[in-house]
Amino acid sequence: LKHWRAAAGWGWDRPVSEASATPRGAMADEDDDLPLNLPPTEKPKMPAGISAFHMDSSAKSGTEMFEEESAALAGEESVTIVLQLPDREIPVEMKLGHTVELVKVKLREQLGDMSQQLELRLADTDQVMIDPLSLNDYPITAASSVKVKVTLL
Repeated sequence: LKHWRAAAGWGWDRPVSEASATPRGAMADEDDDLPLNLPPTEKPKMPAGISAFHMDSSAKSGTEMFEEESAALAGEESVTIVLQLPDREIPVEMKLGHTVELVKVKLREQLGDMSQQLELRLADTDQVMIDPLSLNDYPITAASSVKVKVTLL
């Protein structure tokens, strides 16, 4: 019982009685539906009609929320990335806010090998395109077509 008192905020030196079961510093609120002085074996009951895990039937899934947030961050400005492989060219439609990593994922999907290591370089400047950066971080403008050299590592 002493350990429970200490965990609840009562000191070792203060006896606990039913009349003074409010921890130090805590104030009972008159319109609070949940009692502050429950014995350690009882669990508080939620007021009728309230659930801690209430989910609206129209709530969106985590994937839907992620896709909406990604679309908002990516913006509306499209760009065509022409990925130049040694044997062919693959055009990919992207948004300026998308990352280089997403461009690589799209290319891996086209190649059918998700474990393929890739290096991307802007064809005009031979600048290496680094994964965490977005297409906005490079001299790429909206509604344009950009050639990117692909090296399979």
